[in-house]
Amino acid sequence: MALVCFLPASGDEPPFAASIPEWFGMVHQYWKNEQITDVEFANAISYLQKAGVMLLLDKEDAPIADFLVTSAIGKQVGLGNSDFSDCSAEWYITGYFTPLESDYSGKFITASVNDISYKFREDFIKEIKIEGWGKTISGQYLGWYGESFHLSEKPLDAAGNALEPSAVAVDPSVIPASSRLTIPSLPGPWDEIIFTGSDTGTAIIGKHIDVYTGEGKTSLDEAYRITGYGNIVCLEVK
Repeated sequence: MALVCFLPASGDEPPFAASIPEWFGMVHQYWKNEQITDVEFANAISYLQKAGVMLLLDKEDAPIADFLVTSAIGKQVGLGNSDFSDCSAEWYITGYFTPLESDYSGKFITASVNDISYKFREDFIKEIKIEGWGKTISGQYLGWYGESFHLSEKPLDAAGNALEPSAVAVDPSVIPASSRLTIPSLPGPWDEIIFTGSDTGTAIIGKHIDVYTGEGKTSLDEAYRITGYGNIVCLEVK
């Protein structure tokens, strides 16, 4: 087994003074009960290592010394106190955003909405067909679904509600619609947001969650920044 050190908050505090997030206690329990694999458990540990909470002295060995983890968690994690304690590892997280037509410079082409012809920039149209919705120069939102274009006052999720940065697209066969969840392995501030599984997508299958990051180029940058494998997802326990 690999050796683990939990880093102290300051030089004067004992070795187990580091703050271990509550979700890790549940992940550890799942591992002990053989509900998740060594690889999934190791990914959770790797995240805490990168966050500076623990130090793996032997990085090649996936499982960690059980008595060290149990001791640390027992002192610092209240296992029954979190509303988001149904945690699992090995999630693929991506991001999607709403493009702004004003950010594009392609030629204008014709698109039909309810049998009415409109002019939009070609590169903007291509982005909409990937992302789902875009904000036009006129201020309306143009959406692409059901193999046709639609206009709306707001970008909409799969249920017809306005998209917010707390929305995520999920596979409803894995995460029930409208479930609330957190993704503590994401970079801030996304690690502290309570998301709602209000959207779906044909590419969102299995342990894959697509996070809506907002409008414009900055939101596209955020979508790229949060994309990655090996994430922790915690569902709300009601």
